[in-house]
Amino acid sequence: MTFEEARAQFPVLERYAYLNAGTFGPMSTAVADAIAAEQRRALEEGRFDRGAFDRYLEDRPRVREGFARVLGVPVESVALTTSTSEGCNVVLNGLDLGAGDEVVTTDSEHFGLIGPLVVSPATVRVARVRDLPADAALDTILAEVGPRTKLIAVSAVLWINGHRIPWRELREATGVPVLVDGAQSLGAIPVDASEADFYTASGQKWLCGPDLTGALFVRDSDSLRLAQPSYLSQREYDLVAATFE
Repeated sequence: MTFEEARAQFPVLERYAYLNAGTFGPMSTAVADAIAAEQRRALEEGRFDRGAFDRYLEDRPRVREGFARVLGVPVESVALTTSTSEGCNVVLNGLDLGAGDEVVTTDSEHFGLIGPLVVSPATVRVARVRDLPADAALDTILAEVGPRTKLIAVSAVLWINGHRIPWRELREATGVPVLVDGAQSLGAIPVDASEADFYTASGQKWLCGPDLTGALFVRDSDSLRLAQPSYLSQREYDLVAATFE
């Protein structure tokens, strides 16, 4: 497919220079047609039945494989979410952070990451990088890391100015687990999330996908307690066999 053919898939570009892809990417004809077809099916056949659920179960692994491919990670390490923000919440809820723990972040993060951080019991240490040149971010963030730091939580690309945060170098220099907010990276720049401990991303931004789509990569599943199961994670469950305390 040529550039011109790809561009022609987005009718909005015939009228506008679309500059808001970091919030909602432009919708392609293929995406709009798929959404419309499902809405028409729901209108004519009913919104949900066993057949629709079976199709959902068939589609889910295909979507996981797609996210895994663009993230550069194994598909078995990818969970589907409804947004980058939900992925951040899953990680922060699952780390069992306590009052004596610290998390390092920056003053330029999106609320989707800041929100879960500030309601955690950990102390949040903030590196002031907003008014610094991009190449000064590494040392500024490292200065906030201490013996009680249990997590570094930063964006791959800052949403306010487009600066790239060197999260790999932070992980290598400190050995501290890193949560990467990839909302402004996936689909905009080449991504290899395999060296991150946790990497979150959205489908509706630079990937130009439907609303309420996203993914969370967890490098080591044993490092995260599942404290906030996603609705998308269900397949079957047995309350009779479960143990509750």
